[in-house]
Amino acid sequence: MTPRGLALDKFLVRHFGYSLTTKVFARSQGYAPPSVLYLETTGRKSGQKRGVAVPYFEVDGKILVVGSKGGAPEDPYWALNLRAHPDAVAHINRKRRNVRAVFLTGEERARHWEWLKNRISSYQHYETRTTREIPIISLEII
Repeated sequence: MTPRGLALDKFLVRHFGYSLTTKVFARSQGYAPPSVLYLETTGRKSGQKRGVAVPYFEVDGKILVVGSKGGAPEDPYWALNLRAHPDAVAHINRKRRNVRAVFLTGEERARHWEWLKNRISSYQHYETRTTREIPIISLEII
């Protein structure tokens, strides 16, 4: 994806609640495209606002996002930012919400990870590509 393509996708998600990139990728992988939110984090080093479009899943009353980064050896920058500064802003269906990130652990993470892998086949593949534990983050509305 080019920088212009990413910028267009972030604009679409933030203002229209729709991600063309996620739709195309999901269809190519054989699953229905998940909902996508626009997440604004605070840079852990710069302190500046950073935005990203990420798929989210509503499970057991929680809004979950996954820091898979395609199975790369390190977490995505937005997850690292949330570890340093858990308060963020999420635009969900074009509505601005203040959220606090909670990284799931233990049995709760394991249960949700199994559910996510059964729903999104790519997550199974990403898990095999890395030795890190892929973070699952609950965004709690505050």
